[in-house]
Amino acid sequence: MTDRTVPRRRRIARPDATLRGQETGAGPTVLLLHADGERRQVWTPVIDVLVGAGFRCVAYDQRGHGDSDGSPQVLASYADDVAAMLAAEPPGCVVVGASLGGLAAIAALADPAVRARVAGLVLVDIVPDLDPRRVRRFLVAAGMLDTQPDLVGDAVAQVPRLRQIVAGLDVPVLLVRGGSRSPMTGEDVDQLLRLAPHATVTRIHDAGHLIARDRPVDLAETIVAVTAGWPALALLHDLGAAQVDHPGGNLLDHLQRVHELVASWGGDRRVRLAALCHATYGTDGFPVALLPFDQRTRLRTAIGDDAEALVYLYDACDRRTTYPHLGATPLPLTDRFTGKTITLDAADLTGFALLTIANELDIARTAPLTSEARRDIRALITALAAYIPDVTAAQALTDPALL
Repeated sequence: MTDRTVPRRRRIARPDATLRGQETGAGPTVLLLHADGERRQVWTPVIDVLVGAGFRCVAYDQRGHGDSDGSPQVLASYADDVAAMLAAEPPGCVVVGASLGGLAAIAALADPAVRARVAGLVLVDIVPDLDPRRVRRFLVAAGMLDTQPDLVGDAVAQVPRLRQIVAGLDVPVLLVRGGSRSPMTGEDVDQLLRLAPHATVTRIHDAGHLIARDRPVDLAETIVAVTAGWPALALLHDLGAAQVDHPGGNLLDHLQRVHELVASWGGDRRVRLAALCHATYGTDGFPVALLPFDQRTRLRTAIGDDAEALVYLYDACDRRTTYPHLGATPLPLTDRFTGKTITLDAADLTGFALLTIANELDIARTAPLTSEARRDIRALITALAAYIPDVTAAQALTDPALL
């Protein structure tokens, strides 16, 4: 078996350059684009954290940097490279761009075909509104102005187009800005939020402009915390979850509420991601399937193998034959798709119970149920309480929707 924590080499042949990079890990993909003057190795400590959190990371040396050749004269060349990188990955990538990498990512997203492959954009201390004088002062202080003057001039000239692209983005955007040593100002942030009101902004106060170099662990933890559900949401939108009726609105609304409920109970990352996608294959009580079994790879790509396995268990549960055994440890679960009976271990039991309780509780809160139906939900949650922490069970059982 291949050790997915060991970097694997990547290579993309462009008409005028060869891009060389690496991939590490398994799970939802994060494409990391370094700043001007850097190399892909700057992401190594960031990658270590992301891979440990269940992401798959891809990082290239950008053209004219490190092991990649090619001319680094205009921003459009970098943007075309980003488009090629994304074309080589499964849909639903989170793109992280630092400085030049962020500008290249924005420029690439002008193409709807590229945008369709992206789950969200993380800008690392870069915004589309570049003040030419401030940029040049910063580069002079860093001793970098003379290295690529043509590229700097071209990037500044692209500001109106970059602003237009950001204003039209319909994907999640996160800006991670540095502290007092960063050239970014509060006005820069305000300008971004005027262009993209849905953007999220966070700050790493003791970092400069090159946050991946100054505070890589903080940057990585921020990416994990904010973007974990982006690939899953992109897939759910693509599968039409928002167009499926469900008590309380539509199926996407329900999935998000269940995810928030599991998160409020302290569910781990695997269970939270499974909660967000828990009805993907349809369930015994809600037979609408967003994704057929022969496309399970798409869900695995969006949330990782472990979370997808939990979604399958939840969706496959034959309630008529499984529920009478609730309270037993281990729990025999009958797979309604195969007819086989499997035994859930402790981790799967807890995850299965949390998903079931959160799902039923959301239905109790949003659906017009009879008193008898509410009593049945309360009895089901009581039976499942053996598999979850006492405090969580108490919170669920005292919810006003069940009283």
